[in-house]
Amino acid sequence: MFSNLVNKASKFAMEGVKNLVVKQYKLPVTKILDNLMESRSSPETDDYRYFDPKLLRPADSTRLIENNTNAARNRQSFSDAIVFMIGGGNYIEYQNLQDYAKTRSTMATKRVVYGCTELVNASQFLEHLAKLDR
Repeated sequence: MFSNLVNKASKFAMEGVKNLVVKQYKLPVTKILDNLMESRSSPETDDYRYFDPKLLRPADSTRLIENNTNAARNRQSFSDAIVFMIGGGNYIEYQNLQDYAKTRSTMATKRVVYGCTELVNASQFLEHLAKLDR
């Protein structure tokens, strides 16, 4: 009986400790950015187009754009990114991207710039959704 009580107490304590440990969550924008910057293939990013201005020339640009898409995927990972949200952006996405850049900086320096047309908080976001419902 005493061992059963100790068992339950230790399980309860471990669950409490697990809840205190901060988990690293990746928001969808961070997952997409990670796949793009590390040149990983995923269903979310397979249809993304890559344009390298160093490879583009004004003449015969259509053929180069098609070839450029495949050439950029074969490159090494990217170190700089600009994420721009059309519509509402928020501090949580910004912080998540900055945390991603810091954790990836141990391997190679990653720099992420975040921008948006409008920075909204939770209540403003809900107001935007309510307007869409009308």
